[in-house]
Amino acid sequence: MLKFYIISVLMFLFTTYCLADFPNLGQRDTARQDELRPRLEKIRKDHPRIFCHSEDFPEIRKRIESTPEVKEVYGWLLEWARSDHYYQNLWATPNQLIAVCVAYRISQEKPIFNHAVAIADYLAKAKGDSWTLPRITKGLAFAYDWLYDDLTPEQRQRYGEASLNSAKECYKTWRHSDFNNHQYLEYGPVLYTGIALWREGIDDEAVEQLALDGLNLLVDHFMPAHDIVGKGDGGWHESMSYHAFFTYEFAHLIELWSSASGEDLWNYTGLDGDSDWHVYCNSPFDEGQLSIADIGDRNAFGSANAQYLVLLQNKRKDGLARYWTERIKQEAIRRHSRGVNYSRDGSDWWTYVLWFAPGVPMIKREELPTSRLFSGLGWASMRSDWTPDATFALFLCSPLWLGGHQHLDNNSFIIDKNGLLAIDSGVYEGTAHRANYYARTIAHNTVTCFDPDEKFNGGVWGSGNPGKGSNDGGQLYTSGPERVNEIKPDDENHRGRILAYKSNDIYTYVVGDATRSYSSSKLREFTRVFLYIQPNIFVIFDRVESTKAEFVKTWLLHSAYEPTIDNSTANISNGKSQLRVWTVFPANPEIKKIGGQGHEFEVNGVNYPPTEKTNYNADEAGRWRIEVRSKELAERQYFLHVLVTDDVEATSKISVESLEEDGKIGVIIKNSEKTIKVLFTKEGSLTGLATNNGDIIQLEQTITKP
Repeated sequence: MLKFYIISVLMFLFTTYCLADFPNLGQRDTARQDELRPRLEKIRKDHPRIFCHSEDFPEIRKRIESTPEVKEVYGWLLEWARSDHYYQNLWATPNQLIAVCVAYRISQEKPIFNHAVAIADYLAKAKGDSWTLPRITKGLAFAYDWLYDDLTPEQRQRYGEASLNSAKECYKTWRHSDFNNHQYLEYGPVLYTGIALWREGIDDEAVEQLALDGLNLLVDHFMPAHDIVGKGDGGWHESMSYHAFFTYEFAHLIELWSSASGEDLWNYTGLDGDSDWHVYCNSPFDEGQLSIADIGDRNAFGSANAQYLVLLQNKRKDGLARYWTERIKQEAIRRHSRGVNYSRDGSDWWTYVLWFAPGVPMIKREELPTSRLFSGLGWASMRSDWTPDATFALFLCSPLWLGGHQHLDNNSFIIDKNGLLAIDSGVYEGTAHRANYYARTIAHNTVTCFDPDEKFNGGVWGSGNPGKGSNDGGQLYTSGPERVNEIKPDDENHRGRILAYKSNDIYTYVVGDATRSYSSSKLREFTRVFLYIQPNIFVIFDRVESTKAEFVKTWLLHSAYEPTIDNSTANISNGKSQLRVWTVFPANPEIKKIGGQGHEFEVNGVNYPPTEKTNYNADEAGRWRIEVRSKELAERQYFLHVLVTDDVEATSKISVESLEEDGKIGVIIKNSEKTIKVLFTKEGSLTGLATNNGDIIQLEQTITKP
């Protein structure tokens, strides 16, 4: 018995040692990988294999000379590559190694080769972490592949082993959800090592496993995840800044496998519509990315977006991607001329040199309709025009709850004009502020339904600390699915629906159903109409039914600046423009404002501010909110609001009158130019009828996209 025990312990220790020394991907599907294994035989035997091949460089050089846009950017790249400078910042250095390798293979300048070797030598000795090890893996694999012909056998061995060892270290990082940016950044780059070192005699067994794991992640997890989220219509649920943070890596992986194997994966539509998302989902007044979900940076012109949009221009023949890439380039030039550090760093633009396709005609945003539905995300963007002082709004009702950096914000909206008006409030940080306020429904322009006995998790990311979170009366706060195959038709992850969408030069009409976003023990229905009538009028109608009359239902509107309230009207001003608000229903509302110093992020009398260490924009975080309730308790209640944007000095008079007829509820809006009458159904299918100066508008439950 003792002998058996000793042998068992030794076998366990041996197995543990081997696993620690060899890549071990959590939830590896060996049967699926056996199916994928034959595809590895398609990997090219020559170098370079990654992105380009030896026979491509004459054409690249010709395109540089014949295309002014590329020639200009290639000049930036050469200017940087001819220096002996590189950042000893392991987040940036690997990308700089890739850039200098590109510059060398095109220019064949020996000093640039020496620059590349210096960076590779530095990275081969570097000690990274869970974020930077994958980047080191990628950078060294790229150097091995692109510098192969000019490296000594000793250099090849050293860089190959260093890339392989860094790739193995990546497997010690906890594997995030398929719908989380970490997965792409922390695991995706192992495919570079698997391809660069394929059949090179540097631990071929481990390299094969890396190639299998990387290919498996790409085709069975990353690509399906984007199909699920964006549905080929653009966007990503974690926020626009997180989308910029990792999407270039995903797009590069598609091109990595396509170029190395000859299998063209660019019939894939999962990134279609992304260029539209960039163009439509920014605030006109500053062209900043929208503050939806965990927004970390509103900069819409970061080079990371250009690094993949230029691929969409090339591979998907996307003329709008060309337009937005050029906007990013021009903004880099502008910021560089103003002396902004790192704004036009040549090492960030190697992708433009490789992939810019001059034959793809540019599509400018001014040629587009002013409204767009992103059906995968459930985002509807709309604006009066494409000028900086346009009225802008976004309505959202996301079909899927995927957790992570997503917020509990279904049936919410934001409105801008010459600055912030109706905002998403709060500050992104992974603290109690996020768990109790920022990610929660209370921080958004939607509706809460308060059950005093409801319990919410208090964990930052939706799970953990059961019952310890604030009870904001909002939507269900849970973690999301881990893998793409966990999502089933109509399962608990399906929480919202866009029931209707139609847009033309006169109006944009959206209906969202967020009922399943809330606990069924307290809510039977929450459907919202968001009707935008050009150029500046919004009609918002809500049908909310709770399981008990005493569950108080509250309509929310957040602002950066203190609102004024006068009976059933309110006003929010940003100094240049104003948002006038009429509460039409309930007929006898209770309206109050919450906010100011010490109350900005309040839930049930408790303020949940960001930590003192967080430096944030107080206007974007918000300071105030308006709460509207009915003074009468009832299971079924209706909210109907009219919101109008205007310049602060505007003196035009607007009259707003409630309307009820034939079992419908509505409003009559009159100003000097038009009379608008709108009626909505109180029960059954949520439809409506509007007249605009006598012209009849049928508001039906259909989705019509131009």
